[in-house]
Amino acid sequence: MMDEAELMRIVVEEGLDAPVMFGAGRRVPDAVVLERDGGARKVYVSDERAWPHTTTIRVFDDESDAWEHVLLKLRQKKKVDHSMAQRRLQGEQSGGTQP
Repeated sequence: MMDEAELMRIVVEEGLDAPVMFGAGRRVPDAVVLERDGGARKVYVSDERAWPHTTTIRVFDDESDAWEHVLLKLRQKKKVDHSMAQRRLQGEQSGGTQP
């Protein structure tokens, strides 16, 4: 079962962005956010205005499942960020045009 300490250990180890958890941290565009929602936990990715991107909202009754989902979203974000950086680099190397 995952908990906050285990999640943060993995975040540091894998060089992932820190999630916004229970109001701690800065909610910026594309942040992975974990909030309390009554007795449940809500996980989502913020949109360009730092509000919940509605298609990413997931609600969990089990806190361990919520931590696992936060980790999944952080890993996905890192993969997308890396891919976008590669595309920018390729564009710069080809004289500013996208492949």
